[in-house]
Amino acid sequence: MKLVAMITEPSNIACFLTALGESTNVPGRSPSRGPPYWKSTVLRRKALGDAP
Repeated sequence: MKLVAMITEPSNIACFLTALGESTNVPGRSPSRGPPYWKSTVLRRKALGDAP
């Protein structure tokens, strides 16, 4: 790996990324994951507060 450029201005960074063919957009957030799943019904009831 070698240092190609030291760029600090946002407009220059966008131009540099565009010239390299890279996206200048910020990626979106991934969806949140669901609650954990326990195979043990005892642990599941304790964690989720379900009545037996």
